[in-house]
Amino acid sequence: MVIIAWFDSLYSKLPGIGGDLREFIVKVLPYIVIVAGVLFTFASVVEILGTPFFSIITVGEGSWVFQRLIIVNVIGIFEGLLMILAFRYLRRRQRLGWNLLFWSQILWVVSSVISMSPSFILGFLFLYPLFQVRGHYR
Repeated sequence: MVIIAWFDSLYSKLPGIGGDLREFIVKVLPYIVIVAGVLFTFASVVEILGTPFFSIITVGEGSWVFQRLIIVNVIGIFEGLLMILAFRYLRRRQRLGWNLLFWSQILWVVSSVISMSPSFILGFLFLYPLFQVRGHYR
């Protein structure tokens, strides 16, 4: 994958994380991911069912703001589902789990850019430890 290789070359230039911390991240990552995945999915579904549709119905015609909200929430659902799917594979230390989590983070960055939120910076920051533990997944 070209995108993963590009990010890998970028993050490999940064200082490494110690072995004990890497092992700790690998152990807790599946549980953080499953909780975050459930919360992201739930929050996105609730927002889709609530705010944007309610606003479009009451205002009459949807504006670009409401369309962006719907797009961001649909992306949020996919992001959460990728995290939920990654849980089993991360626990088994399989590369598929790492890949699913990587793409979930990429969706977060895309969603943040679409919503014009500065949280895209967090998406790039969370990729750093993810690339640091990449070698632990086969």
